[in-house]
Amino acid sequence: MLYQSILILHVVTGFFALLFGALAIASRKGQKNHLKTGKAYVLLMYSVGFSAIAMTLLKTNPFLFTVGVFTLYLTYTGQRSIFYFRLKEDYRNSWKDLVPILFALVIAAGMILQPIFRMLESQSLFVSVMGVFGVFLIGFAIGDLRLVIKNPTFKPNKKSWLIQHIGRIGGAYIATLTAFLVTNLHFNLGWIIWLAPTLIGSFLLAKVSRDWKKKLKIQP
Repeated sequence: MLYQSILILHVVTGFFALLFGALAIASRKGQKNHLKTGKAYVLLMYSVGFSAIAMTLLKTNPFLFTVGVFTLYLTYTGQRSIFYFRLKEDYRNSWKDLVPILFALVIAAGMILQPIFRMLESQSLFVSVMGVFGVFLIGFAIGDLRLVIKNPTFKPNKKSWLIQHIGRIGGAYIATLTAFLVTNLHFNLGWIIWLAPTLIGSFLLAKVSRDWKKKLKIQP
């Protein structure tokens, strides 16, 4: 009964997260509609991520756990990026910045090592979704850790934070959309569902990032 209740919460919030995420993407950046739909999207994504992890504690599901952790980290760091972008004065890093990174590093290492041990145990090679997500997650986390260590104090008016916000929030949306499609669509060429959102989404994110870099006059 508890599992079913969390599943319903996960499905409902997941649907609305995709809806509000699309509305935030479509609305003009920095305007009232974007801010409102963006806040709703972030809150819904937290619900999606935590409910996914909660379900895996009740019933083992590596795929669900992987997507839950990945989307939570990208959503949180995407939210923090816009906070840094709006700084009006120097900001000294705190546990809010460091702890999520360290947690992500530990989880990502487990996501990578678990399928490696399985392959060694079974003496066979296979592509692990958990391992792939783990590689991406540990890459993001290492980059964030280096940034925090190198810059114990963040300065205001750093425009590159906006680009990171776009990439992280957009990445969380792509991961959630992929999970939604994989779960609900089933046909022979299933690999298309895995690749299409990532390829299309990454192309669009790259284009949007380039446009904003030009608009903000950020040097490559």
